[in-house]
Amino acid sequence: MSFNVAGSSTSDLSLSTVKELNTPEKLNRFLKGRLENIDTHINTLTAQEVDGVAFLEITQEYLTKNLEIPLGPAKKILKLINEIKEDKKIWVRYNYEYVSLPESVLKIMRVSDVNDLKRTIKAQLNISGNVTIHRGSETLEDSKLVTELHNTEDNAYDIIVTENDDESSSSDEKEEDAKQIEPNRIEEAFQVKYQGTTLETFCSRLKLFHDEWYQQIKPYAPYLTIIQSSGSGKTRLVGELRTKGIYILYICERHECSSGYPASTPYVQKILETIRDYKFGALLSIAIKEIKNKNWSAEEFWNIQIKDDHKAECNDFWRSVFKSLLQQKKPSSDSRDENFVKKLFHKASIVCCIDEAHELLAKATKAKDDETYFVKWRRQIRDISWVGFFNILLSTSGKIGNFLPPVTQDTRSARSHDFVIFPAYLDVNTMDVLAPLAENVGKEYDYTRVVYLGIPLWGSLAQAGVSLINLVHLASQKIRNFSKKNNDHLANLACMACSLSLEVSPRIAEVDSLIASHMATALGVSLDRTSILCTYPSDPILASGALKGIIDVGWENCLDTLLELFSRGVVEAGERGELVNRILFSKAYADAVRECFPDSPVTYLQKVPLKLFLKSLLREEIDGLDELLNRMGIDEAEIGFNHWTSLLATNQDYVKSGGMKFLTANLVIEAYHRHTAFKMPLGFPVIDHIIPFKYNAGYGIISIKTRIQKKTTFGAKDISSLIHPLNSFGKWKKGYKILGIYIDLGLDRENAVESKAELKSRNAPQTRSKNKNNEDKKDVKNDYDQIIYIQGVGSFKCCGKEISERLSKILFTRPWPLDTQWSEFDEKTDLKREDVIKTFLPLVFEQKQSLVDKWQLI
Repeated sequence: MSFNVAGSSTSDLSLSTVKELNTPEKLNRFLKGRLENIDTHINTLTAQEVDGVAFLEITQEYLTKNLEIPLGPAKKILKLINEIKEDKKIWVRYNYEYVSLPESVLKIMRVSDVNDLKRTIKAQLNISGNVTIHRGSETLEDSKLVTELHNTEDNAYDIIVTENDDESSSSDEKEEDAKQIEPNRIEEAFQVKYQGTTLETFCSRLKLFHDEWYQQIKPYAPYLTIIQSSGSGKTRLVGELRTKGIYILYICERHECSSGYPASTPYVQKILETIRDYKFGALLSIAIKEIKNKNWSAEEFWNIQIKDDHKAECNDFWRSVFKSLLQQKKPSSDSRDENFVKKLFHKASIVCCIDEAHELLAKATKAKDDETYFVKWRRQIRDISWVGFFNILLSTSGKIGNFLPPVTQDTRSARSHDFVIFPAYLDVNTMDVLAPLAENVGKEYDYTRVVYLGIPLWGSLAQAGVSLINLVHLASQKIRNFSKKNNDHLANLACMACSLSLEVSPRIAEVDSLIASHMATALGVSLDRTSILCTYPSDPILASGALKGIIDVGWENCLDTLLELFSRGVVEAGERGELVNRILFSKAYADAVRECFPDSPVTYLQKVPLKLFLKSLLREEIDGLDELLNRMGIDEAEIGFNHWTSLLATNQDYVKSGGMKFLTANLVIEAYHRHTAFKMPLGFPVIDHIIPFKYNAGYGIISIKTRIQKKTTFGAKDISSLIHPLNSFGKWKKGYKILGIYIDLGLDRENAVESKAELKSRNAPQTRSKNKNNEDKKDVKNDYDQIIYIQGVGSFKCCGKEISERLSKILFTRPWPLDTQWSEFDEKTDLKREDVIKTFLPLVFEQKQSLVDKWQLI
């Protein structure tokens, strides 16, 4: 990063200070103190009753035409306005030098608070000691947000450096360093051998799109947008095309100050300028000729663009390209020669890949009516007719609404030109592709293996030497988009959706941001481009980060977010009692981990004794529970899950007929080692949730049923249904260990149900059932034919007053027309529209006047 080191003669102007000049007199003094030899014209300006706010909106036309101020003084005034409107900065002073940190750069570098700021200053100024930041005699707290620190050079903060004490550094400080892991290790992670079959699918799809474009049966534009969440392997997938003999001209639009990987392409700003000036086609043809002249292979050319030790060679390549472009006096005819690429490379093809492509959505110039780089780029590539050439854009889809707006919101340019765009490519299906790299495989649980599950980012970094604790910390930062704010609703939503298997409506704006900035996986985009379906697949490392993210900001804050999202309809209303249970069980597991491993770094990947988990779950011990676990032979069993996975019913005929799919023994085993529990599909008639556990002779499950009726409907048949293998596996499984839990939350809020937890026994007579072969199976009554019966939220140990109140609200909160959020003028003003809204809805509980009265219906 290049800091702006300035002398003290330069003064930075505060936008807020100018806005506070609330009288023309104050503005007059302010301007005369900063602009020389134009006092008369300043008087002319302020005589128009102009204050600080109005001053910032002044234009050249107003000054020169309306006030008849000469152009010279007008330019001085306009220059001052532009300086005031410049990017907000944080000024610091170190060794008598003044350093400015623009807000835009801090955002790019994910600097959110003073702790981040100190680390950034240390890295960029090569400070080895401990840094503190002082405002006068005050030391800035690490948690203070940088958005509260904008200042001027005259009020620069002082940087104080003290000696390092390595031995005293805490594990928390070491964990914080995980934020710097990705840029430091990702290049090495990129060298891990590519796994899976995703490349073959992508190549065939790319050929299909190229051929469709070339045939022009429909006027397709020659580009494809790959959209998927961070860490899923988009860049790596495109890079692997080199193994198919395809050359990749890689242009990374990442900001030059960004520490991400791959690094920004040299001369990236000049590349944007060629798009602005309609010279991108010429740039491409010169670059392709230069590749041919260098006689590089596809492998060599990719490495030159990606690897840090080839940086000088990459710089030379682009320098040569721009030198040739500058020397080109006449427009090249290459773009109209459809055999241009084939003449140079014969059998090879060329792909131009633009990474971080959302940067193209900026306007090419400051003119209000100017188009974006993206529109200009798309127009230019449509004029290129080369066989064997195609364009690929990579994005995390934060701007998917701009790349793929709903048909009704296509840009004016898109509507006025006859062309078709290919659907977004989402199928970067790299989940679990690194699983074969795991060591210590076998029946025993080894939580270090889970780094090779989920997206390939974790396994690649693990191969590059990153520790598990740092991977979990990185995951907790990435899923929250590096936000540490307790009330960051999107960050909280992401963590809860990942941990608790929330269903997010595909039609809401939040989906874009979850995919773009919070690690959600995009599954599909509707044909009319109005809906995006996303989810959080079973990814143990990401789920650990999500659970850590919830705990770091507090369950109460996350539940407040959840209640607001319910009230806005962002999260599907669905199964409320079941959601309350998932929250309670997840919190109980987290509490058990901290109790079981008080002196170890918490990754939420550890297994804990089943007996300890149940005691962490319930406020009071259940009489006879230890004996039940002993009789079942699971008193030494272990349990552990950091997320819930919603089982997908893949048999469409089954779904349409209203049937259900059943578990298999292998599903249970895999879930245990993935550190997940199951949320059963809606409509599953008996069981709502299943949690796997492991004991000395095999695996078993906890089957959970939830009811929230006003009055309990619990009976002996519920015991049979919960512990009978037929209801979980669809067949008889002799000796399979199933611990049943029946939870009766109750809906009667006026007469709250008694909170209690106890064992319930089945006293019903023996019955007979049929297996799938229609053979009789005696429903043998075991001596452990008991389940755990829990009544009321208050029975749960992890449920204090604050959490209990919020969980009760979760059962009932939905979008409500009389909520003030639907009637706000601004953040502070409620329009008080309750009575008006009631007029739209004549049937309400308390009517001012009934139709019975109006029509005399009695």
